[in-house]
Amino acid sequence: MVLGAAATPAHGQQSGLSFLHGDWAVTCDNTLTCRMEGYSAEEDGDLSKGRGGVLITRAAGPNAPLRAVVTLADYDDATEPQWPAVVLLSVDGKAEGTLNYAGGSGNYPLTQAQALVVLAGAKDDKTIEFKGGNKSFVLSGQGVSAVMLKMDDVQGRVGTPGALIRKGNKPETGVRAPVPMPVIQAAKVIGNPVSRELTASEAQAIEPMLWKAKGEKCGLHEPDRKKESGEQKFTLTPVDDQHALISTPCEMGAYQGTVAYWLTDQQGGKVTRFLLEDIDAGYESGVITTTGKGRGLGDCWGGGTWVWDGTDFRRSGEWSTGQCRLIHAGGAWSGENRILVYVTRVIPAK
Repeated sequence: MVLGAAATPAHGQQSGLSFLHGDWAVTCDNTLTCRMEGYSAEEDGDLSKGRGGVLITRAAGPNAPLRAVVTLADYDDATEPQWPAVVLLSVDGKAEGTLNYAGGSGNYPLTQAQALVVLAGAKDDKTIEFKGGNKSFVLSGQGVSAVMLKMDDVQGRVGTPGALIRKGNKPETGVRAPVPMPVIQAAKVIGNPVSRELTASEAQAIEPMLWKAKGEKCGLHEPDRKKESGEQKFTLTPVDDQHALISTPCEMGAYQGTVAYWLTDQQGGKVTRFLLEDIDAGYESGVITTTGKGRGLGDCWGGGTWVWDGTDFRRSGEWSTGQCRLIHAGGAWSGENRILVYVTRVIPAK
C-alpha cells in the first residue's frame, strides 16, 4: 500500500517493519535488510538551518557490514546546487575524517568506521556536524537509540558483539539469516495493447460486479461526485489472449488521485477479481505501477509494482524516499538509496 491509499495487492506477502521515533526511522524489508534514516532536527518548524540526512543500511546475517551515505539538502536552493567535493565530519568539534562526493543529489558515502562513530555520537547526544562549502547540517540524536535497538531486534543481533546497541557475548551464529526474495516468473503479454473505453451499455452491465468485487463504490462514481467531477469512464486494456484489465479513476485529493484496477476476461464481461486502488496507478507491459507524493511539497514519495504471472498480478516491489524533511524535491533517498519495503526477483517472460 502506497502513502495511505487503499490497496489490495495480489498474494499479500509480509513487507517487513517500519518504525519511527523522533528524528530517526528504520524500515526492514521482507528479506530483513534494514535501512535506518536520521535527519537534522526540525525544532519548532525552523527550517532556516542547514538540513540533511544519514542513511545506514545493513543486510541480515552474521557479521553483516554497514553501508552508509550522507545527503545534503538542496530543496530551497534557488539555483542548481553546487555540491562540494569534500564534506568534513566532526563530533563535538573533533574531526572524524572526510566524505567525498559520489554524485546524485548531494550523496557522500561514509566508511563503516565513520558510520559507527556517527551512531555512537548520536546516541550520546554529541554534536555531529557535516560541513562542506556553504552547506552544512547537524545530525539529531533524538530517537536514534530506540531505532538502533529496533533494527538489532528485527535482525536478531541484541546481545551479540555485532549489535549496534546492547552488545553482548551471544554468538553471531544466532543472528537471523537473510530471508530469500520471492521469485516471480513473468508471463508474456500483448506487446502494444489497444485500450478502449467501455460503452455506456457495457459499463452499466459490469459496474455492479466491479463494486461487488471491490467491496465499495469508488467515490468519484457516487452520484453527488459525478455532478461535481463529471462522468468517470471505465477503460478496458488487454493483458493477454484470455485476460484484460478494467480501470477507472476512483478518488481525487488536493494534488493527486487514485485509480482502481480489476482483472477480467479478455472481453471485459466477467470480473475475475478486484486488484488494487492506488495513487496514479498505471499499466504497461505486464506491470502495474503506482507512484505518489507523501505530501504536496513533493519532498517524499512512495510507489509499488505488480507483475503479471499468467494468472494474477503478483506484488513485486514497494519503496519510499524516506521521511518528509524538505531535503530534496522528489525525496531524500532515491535511486540505489531508496527505502525498500518489499523486494522480489522477477524472471523475465520467456
